Amino acid sequence: MKNLLFFALLLALPFTGRAQAPAGPQLNFCGLSLPVESGYTAVSSSEVTGPAYQLAWMYLDYNVMRTYPPEHVRLAKKKRKNVEVMPFTCTLLGGPPAQGTRLAYATEEGGMAYQYIVCAVAKGQPVLIDLTMPLDPEKTTDLPSLVQQIMRLEK
Repeated sequence: MKNLLFFALLLALPFTGRAQAPAGPQLNFCGLSLPVESGYTAVSSSEVTGPAYQLAWMYLDYNVMRTYPPEHVRLAKKKRKNVEVMPFTCTLLGGPPAQGTRLAYATEEGGMAYQYIVCAVAKGQPVLIDLTMPLDPEKTTDLPSLVQQIMRLEK
């Protein structure tokens, strides 16, 4: 009888976790857990992509905080033709104002893309954000809701 009960228990074990979905990457920006919006995919804990925007961030060392962001902008411009470059100001997680770079360029589909690249210190951590979307936001409320949680535009 014990063997039969043990065998039934062994057969049931593979089915105990079936109702749970596999956990994908969870977004985390400087310790702030962010929800993945419906229709979007968390590529990693610091990158999300979907139909209306692509957002990625990377943590930097203080030593490269001044040298790497201009190189990142230069490489982004190099990938495109006829890129319009404009500065913009924003804050990350309510920190001090930070200067960023906005790139505007035509897409292969005939539309426009706007790429916002900013490097700042958020919660004591140097971070570079790279946001690309088909709309040029005029104010913070024009940003995707996920982005609004970490970045505020100062226009």
